Amino acid sequence: MSERDLMYLKDLVAFRDDLIKLRVAFGNRIGAKKDGSVWVFLRRYTICKNKHVILLKEDEQREKCPLCGEQVIVVEETPSDELVQRYMELLKQQETVEALIADAVTKFPEFEYFLAYIKGIGPANAARLIVYAYPPAFQYNVNKFRKYAGLAIMFQCQKCGYYYYGGESSNAKPAIPSKDGWLCPNDNTKLVGAAARNVKYNRTVKTFLLGILANNLILAGGVYAKIIKSFKDEIASKHPDWTKLKVQRTAIRKALSLLLSQYFAISLHYREGVPLTEAYKVVLGKEYNSISKHADFIIGPVTDYYTDTKTTKYKAKFDKIIQELGVDKDEVITWLKNKKIVE
Repeated sequence: MSERDLMYLKDLVAFRDDLIKLRVAFGNRIGAKKDGSVWVFLRRYTICKNKHVILLKEDEQREKCPLCGEQVIVVEETPSDELVQRYMELLKQQETVEALIADAVTKFPEFEYFLAYIKGIGPANAARLIVYAYPPAFQYNVNKFRKYAGLAIMFQCQKCGYYYYGGESSNAKPAIPSKDGWLCPNDNTKLVGAAARNVKYNRTVKTFLLGILANNLILAGGVYAKIIKSFKDEIASKHPDWTKLKVQRTAIRKALSLLLSQYFAISLHYREGVPLTEAYKVVLGKEYNSISKHADFIIGPVTDYYTDTKTTKYKAKFDKIIQELGVDKDEVITWLKNKKIVE
């Protein structure tokens, strides 16, 4: 692939995003809703004696006008055929762009050798991930990307104010890893993790990763949905005082960090010819020595190959990838068993 291929993919992703925003906004205005495999259109709005016409959301109830406080009547009507046709044309355009994306993304090794084998990603999400998190643009350092995307956690010492954030620290000393978490290098106090404040990050990318991608992975019910559940159970057991929402969000962040590290390492291997085991040293940077000793660390790319082989062709293709990467399948299976993802 060339830089031209990357620009083409960026254009397609941006065009698709704009189309979806326009289609959804227009669909809300004309009451578009999919019922099974059929689109239905029913617009609802209120009108008062002062002629204030305000759209109603689905299932929304309203008795008084939000603008003047007068009583309203609810109107339900089917939009004109011309408006419905315009909506269907937008939908057709989106489908056309998605077909172009599905073809364009196959030129990228990150998709061909990794993302294509993960349930819940698919060509459209894979294209967005490649465009937003193009490994060469971050020098293959996943911590640089995590900070850019707002995923990095800031660990702080409550005693001396030391902090450790995305591989960097307040005094150039790395935090000390332990079975209980990161420790302060100054006095061995356990560091407290929290979302970083007053740091710049790309909100679009963060929303995609923690919202769209994470939800799709969970809904697909594949290996990463199982990994999120495994992390969730581990975190809930370790932190019984945490809220369910905090546990869920932390589990999603951990699972995405795992996926992104593997994604960056696969990219470095196929683009620069770096052996996979060595690629992680570049991808994780200063944190490699500590993270590589952690129970959650795994070299082999984790995909749905291990939990859903689908077809003989699918299995045979990823078998070749594993052999080329020099991955120990038994090591990956053992990791999945320890996480109670496979029996």
